[in-house]
Amino acid sequence: MPGVLQEKVAVVTGGTSGIGLAIAHRFVREGARVFVTGRDADRLEAAVKEIGPAATGVRSDVSVLADLDALYARVRQEAGHIDVLVANAGIVADAALGAHTEANVDLT
Repeated sequence: MPGVLQEKVAVVTGGTSGIGLAIAHRFVREGARVFVTGRDADRLEAAVKEIGPAATGVRSDVSVLADLDALYARVRQEAGHIDVLVANAGIVADAALGAHTEANVDLT
């Protein structure tokens, strides 16, 4: 029986570990082709290898608009469209609660 995401194209930002990686695995099991993003090339390569041949890794930083444009262009070129977008990537400023600045908050 085909999975609920059979023939679908998914993009999972922050897909190299944790929840994003688990989502990417599940989407592939459900039949999707998955593009996962991450900032670290080595972790991205490892995640794609772990997920399998239905996964494509794209080095991308969601805080950089040019990276997002390049991500969309690559997905469009290779798959034609996006059916599912999981905005999982998070940016965390390492600071005590009282030390966060407005710029830190804008990153989240």
